[in-house]
Amino acid sequence: MDDNPFTTPGTQLAVVEEFEPGFGAIEENGLVFATIPGLAKTAEHHATVTNPKAIQHLQRGDLVYAVVRDVYDSIALLEFQSVQPRAAFGTYGYIRIANVQRGYTENFRDVFRIGDFVKAKIHEVKPLGIYLTMAESGLGVVRAFCASCREEISFNETGMDMRCNACGRRQSRKLANAPQGQRPPRRFDRDRRPPFRSR
Repeated sequence: MDDNPFTTPGTQLAVVEEFEPGFGAIEENGLVFATIPGLAKTAEHHATVTNPKAIQHLQRGDLVYAVVRDVYDSIALLEFQSVQPRAAFGTYGYIRIANVQRGYTENFRDVFRIGDFVKAKIHEVKPLGIYLTMAESGLGVVRAFCASCREEISFNETGMDMRCNACGRRQSRKLANAPQGQRPPRRFDRDRRPPFRSR
């Protein structure tokens, strides 16, 4: 196939044995087809279609900014907007507690609170939803609000044991710009938990 011909959705671009589908393409039954109108190109074992005016589909690794809308035991709901120009408009996604930071996280409250703004990446794009991650270095909370009085919190260097200037409440966050290796402490110190009392 000649590079850079204008193509339309559904046009066959290549066979998957020679070229894997890249941006603007999809594989079906061993063949690679265009999914958007634009200029077709085959290079570096990938078949792609580019169109500067087309809305880009969200994909793994895309950077997003999001606001935390709701938090459950093991998953949180966020409303996000892609950083990429002409990407899909703001939408909702999920983040699992295992993907908020490296290592074990006991509770979402150690990492962010409802209303916080975070910098994240798309981890998975599935038919039933988009999943985000904040585990990588450089990702995390970029703007935080007190869980008690809702006043904005001034960050310290690590994000650990921050104090609200308005009400004095102490709380922690996983900050986007925190030093590597630093992460908020667990909510409870296991050695200080009260002993189990049987009924």
